[in-house]
Amino acid sequence: MSTVLGVLVVLALCLALLRFFAADVYDLVIVWMTARWYQAVFQRLNKGDRLLDVGIGTASALVRSKAEMLTRRVSVVGIDYEAAYVRKAEAVLKASGLWQAVPAGTEGYRPGEFYCHVLERSIYDNLNDLCLQVGDEPFRGEVPSEVPEDQRFDAVYFSGSFSVLPDPPAALEAVLPLMKRDGRVFLTQTFQKAPSPMLACLKPLAKYITTIDFGQLITEVEIERLISSAKSFEVLENRPIPGSIDTQLQTARLIILKPKPKKPKA
Repeated sequence: MSTVLGVLVVLALCLALLRFFAADVYDLVIVWMTARWYQAVFQRLNKGDRLLDVGIGTASALVRSKAEMLTRRVSVVGIDYEAAYVRKAEAVLKASGLWQAVPAGTEGYRPGEFYCHVLERSIYDNLNDLCLQVGDEPFRGEVPSEVPEDQRFDAVYFSGSFSVLPDPPAALEAVLPLMKRDGRVFLTQTFQKAPSPMLACLKPLAKYITTIDFGQLITEVEIERLISSAKSFEVLENRPIPGSIDTQLQTARLIILKPKPKKPKA
């Protein structure tokens, strides 16, 4: 009895330590893969783009593409619902020199724009204020119900966060009023090539051991259904990410979406 109790105490202590160091565990397990995904996305952004990063995590993967980000004059606003990740992201961005205002007059940035900053927010919140915010200070004025086109984001990025969301199609609909009509949505994720009932059960449970929420198991067919369910987007690209996971069971893919043209009112 005492042996069993001792084992349970040790397991409880290990889980408590994992929770305390959750952001560091995330970096150890995830960043080697997602850093390559950020590189693939930044290579497709236009010069001067403003990017909304949904599920930025600790920003450790993002800073590995710092050179590409600066070359393309890209500014990033990141959001994440995990407080521990946001706290570490702030530290990581400050250490990298990205959490600061861009020098005045630098081509491709709005006056007072930060290279990157993060906030503890959910994609299901009303995020109109983020379109209007310049720098890391909250927007203080009246937030309009519809953001002017020129104040919206040029692109939105879900880096491995799409499968974690409770309602992925609703998340796509939520970014629509935040992005320009000619904007793009980037999804990077590892998708299963075929259904696996066992993995489908085990993957959501992994967060109780690793503290990392890997979300639901999504197949390549299922992601197409989820995108179609959103109804407001069409697929521009759907291809494997070079240099990332590509096995008989799963593939890391880059999916690029664009908003469908609005139908004229009768």
